[in-house]
Amino acid sequence: MEALRQFRKSVTFGALRAGMEFSKRATDETSVELLRHSVRAVSKIVLPLRARLATNMKSVDMYRPELIDAHLDRAIDQMVMMAHVFRAGFANSGCPERFAFDESFQLLQQAYDTGRGVINIAPHLCGYPVYPPIVTPRIDCCIYMRRNKDPRKMRINEAIGLAGKGNLIAPPPDASKTQRLTVALEVLRQGKLMFITPDTPRKPADGVPVQIFGRTVHFPTGVFVMSLRTGAPIVPTWWYWRDGQYHIHYSEPIELKRGGNLREQSEMATKKWASDVDAYLRKYPEMWWNWLDKRWTQLLRHGRLLSRSEKPNGNGNGQNA
Repeated sequence: MEALRQFRKSVTFGALRAGMEFSKRATDETSVELLRHSVRAVSKIVLPLRARLATNMKSVDMYRPELIDAHLDRAIDQMVMMAHVFRAGFANSGCPERFAFDESFQLLQQAYDTGRGVINIAPHLCGYPVYPPIVTPRIDCCIYMRRNKDPRKMRINEAIGLAGKGNLIAPPPDASKTQRLTVALEVLRQGKLMFITPDTPRKPADGVPVQIFGRTVHFPTGVFVMSLRTGAPIVPTWWYWRDGQYHIHYSEPIELKRGGNLREQSEMATKKWASDVDAYLRKYPEMWWNWLDKRWTQLLRHGRLLSRSEKPNGNGNGQNA
């Protein structure tokens, strides 16, 4: 029912706000780390959450028992890192010490040095909210923030970005597709580095079909259109957890030839990047933040986004997931 869905959203947003306020009032690092241990303990006994995660993994033949705790540990770590940021500010949060760049950083630096602006892309990997300020001491990094339809979620997103000293770039409320694109193009034309996570699934009419985990998903082509409009190279970024650190790796810049068929080129580039995302997630499935995302849950289980009438809690006689 719609009332139940709204109640769940209100509880979720309330919990997020409470967590931020607790973090701001925390007096030391130990109190925040107690939050990590508490949430981890709760995650062991919340069986519906663990069952949902296991079902989603099984639906695409990615399930291994140890992946449940591995993923939850990474997801909890993201929340705790943000709690430390709210407690002490980014510089004193301990986050910078948890990330390590390898020699591939030179690829990002060289792309930036061309002066054409750079689009830095990554999937929604655990830790993505703190990635831009991790890069900023080396190259000032802007964060492109999509407008969320729910103002409560937007306020939380903005609070997280600002807490991390992020230079937020967001279109105005009710901006058209053209206006959203214009905001990003202006940043790139100033020669800046802009970070964005373009792996948010869209409805078929709003994206290009790509393959993720053997499922047809529709991804936006926006970042590749931006590149074709401005000449800015696109640098994919990946990171993984090993020996107590997130290790950051950069792929070769994607340079799209300007002057051809914009739609054809952007669609081809989107499909190629999606293929790389698929390969990465198969290698490091525990790093993917979206295993429990409601849209991805529908895609993983059903191969498509469900209509409101088909959703388990929607109106009408919807089928169960």
